[in-house]
Amino acid sequence: MLFESAPPPPPHLAALGRRFADAASPRFRNFRVDLETVQGAAVAAGRAGEIAMEDAQMLFLDVGESVSLPLVHRYVGAHETELVARWLMALPSFHFPGWATPRNLAALGGMVACDEAALAVRVVRKHLEKTQGIARARWRTVGAKRPKVIPPEMLERYEAQLQKARWELPGELEAARLEIAELEGVVRDHGSPEDNRAIDAMLAELEKARKRFNIA
Repeated sequence: MLFESAPPPPPHLAALGRRFADAASPRFRNFRVDLETVQGAAVAAGRAGEIAMEDAQMLFLDVGESVSLPLVHRYVGAHETELVARWLMALPSFHFPGWATPRNLAALGGMVACDEAALAVRVVRKHLEKTQGIARARWRTVGAKRPKVIPPEMLERYEAQLQKARWELPGELEAARLEIAELEGVVRDHGSPEDNRAIDAMLAELEKARKRFNIA
């Protein structure tokens, strides 16, 4: 199937990634640079025949967060949570639902443990605002007034885009709701009243959109 999930990483990969992350000497200045150094060491080990090249390739691609997760733990142990947050927020995945992975949850938990709960709240709020924005753009497309005049050469494309947006809207709303459910605990437990009001406003906005478009 076209949208079939990727197979899970082999069971030994996490331990292998942890081995390379633990053996590294990170500078704790830039998470991405330190991550790439660990990944490079894995590739070098594969080329030297010390580990299977297939494993080296998966570590290089950070399959299953096999390298980034243990490196997050090392950064948290060094209380360099701000650097982790910057890296997470720079990733393309930060803008989309499904972000609550073991690595990202470990990073948030580490921020709280390092007395940086406000940082964790800031990361969660920014991420939820991104995913909320995706759903908002979709329902605005669906709810927009039809132009009075559409050039014939653009009509087919307009109709196709509108149909696609209508089809995707229920899933986008549900994805945004689930994303809040996964992560709102960080805000509820550690956020300010204003932070909590922001989450409440997101939920209310989603519910209003569901009712407006008669989505069960």
